[in-house]
Amino acid sequence: MLDRLDDYLIGIVIGIRFRPNFSIEDQLGRIVDDILYGKDQFFGPKVFPVVQTGLNEKVLANEDTGDSLHISNSNIVLQLQLGTTFKVNDVGSVLEAFEKQIIKGTMNKHGIRDVARIGLVKRHVMELKDLADSFVDKTIGKTLEGVNDINLRFSKKLPVPMSLVKEAVNDYFNAIFNIIKKADRDEIFISVDFQQHFNPVLSTVQEMNFKNFISEADSFSTKRCLPWLKQNYLEGQTV
Repeated sequence: MLDRLDDYLIGIVIGIRFRPNFSIEDQLGRIVDDILYGKDQFFGPKVFPVVQTGLNEKVLANEDTGDSLHISNSNIVLQLQLGTTFKVNDVGSVLEAFEKQIIKGTMNKHGIRDVARIGLVKRHVMELKDLADSFVDKTIGKTLEGVNDINLRFSKKLPVPMSLVKEAVNDYFNAIFNIIKKADRDEIFISVDFQQHFNPVLSTVQEMNFKNFISEADSFSTKRCLPWLKQNYLEGQTV
């Protein structure tokens, strides 16, 4: 039975976007040292043994696993592939460490402010032939025979409860779906990018309720994504 999307989780991306701050470029070396070598750091050299330098950015990387942490003058993005260093059961601990070390630690310490958006991407591979076949049939229909390769992308905008009751707050959630079915595979890839946009921007990182955002993302996955898949593509099937 298809009970939890997270049972098929293969990777996550957690990212924060802030207004371009060009003074950060001068601090990139100190920020990297702080992340890698600070006391009791979760994202240390064992996780990211390589430091790469790009245009106005630093990338902490693990070339064996594909994991990375990008830091630029407008974004901090952590990308992890699950299965080697980190497993599905580690996601909660990773997110807790990201809040403690990156948001409350590095961002706060180095004065990174004016946060415009936070996003959590969950990537899934579902090796379920019934679901893959149904996705093709119910997306394309009977009018175009022989289509087995689909890349479907759409988004859903949702209100943030606080924006409905608090004056001058126009925050909103946005969920971006990307669903791929390749012709030579009996599986589908589902990526859901759940975002919270802050309008006005958050002056300091202390204003960000990270735990609430993660709770909203998990709730969306459980209460909206999973029922949508079941009702539209698995109704009457035994998956």
